Amino acid sequence: MSHDQALQLQDRLEMILDQFETKVTDINNITTNEQLEALIEASDHLHGILSEVKNYFIDVRNQLAGVHGIPPAKELAQLVIGASTEALSAIRETKHNLEELKGKIKGQRKKPLTQEELHYADFSAKVAIRKSRTILNKISERVEELPNQL
Repeated sequence: MSHDQALQLQDRLEMILDQFETKVTDINNITTNEQLEALIEASDHLHGILSEVKNYFIDVRNQLAGVHGIPPAKELAQLVIGASTEALSAIRETKHNLEELKGKIKGQRKKPLTQEELHYADFSAKVAIRKSRTILNKISERVEELPNQL
């Protein structure tokens, strides 16, 4: 585990989050299962990277378990673990809501889903985005506090 690994995870999270955000901005125009599947796939990618980030910082925290007090790296790990837990919960909820919408799009539906139908998926997706941005900000602010090698 190193400072460089954290930066690589940060870069990957940012790239995948940007892709997810792009798909979420089009959520109000979903008319086909293919569009819905693309958003579900983006959700899966975000879930995967958030899990990696969380596991990395759990390892960082565990490596520092014997250190007395709360060194900056341990504090960063705790902040990221908390935010990633919330982001993962929101992305799971998003995926659940998107799966429910699959049944509402039958065949070649020509009109978009209604705002009411999309509300919960949109809300939970925005929570996942907000928490992921929090992770990116915390890593950016405090990555220098991570030791080069643990």
